[in-house]
Amino acid sequence: MTFKELIKAAAEGDEKALNTLYRMYQPLIIKMSMLNDEFDEDLHQEQMICFWKCVKTFYKNVLKKCYDSDNAPSL
Repeated sequence: MTFKELIKAAAEGDEKALNTLYRMYQPLIIKMSMLNDEFDEDLHQEQMICFWKCVKTFYKNVLKKCYDSDNAPSL
């Protein structure tokens, strides 16, 4: 599955695709969930909500518009 297909599937609700993306970005999400050098569960939950919204927004506003044309470069 290409990155574009993975983003599209996740944006359309495919949990397996979303989990795959999460695993790709998990180190960054965990790093951004630290507060005073400690893991903050509430902050992590907020990061996950943001991650999900970003996946959907990125597909809708970038990939779908840019790559649904015949002249689109492949990812």
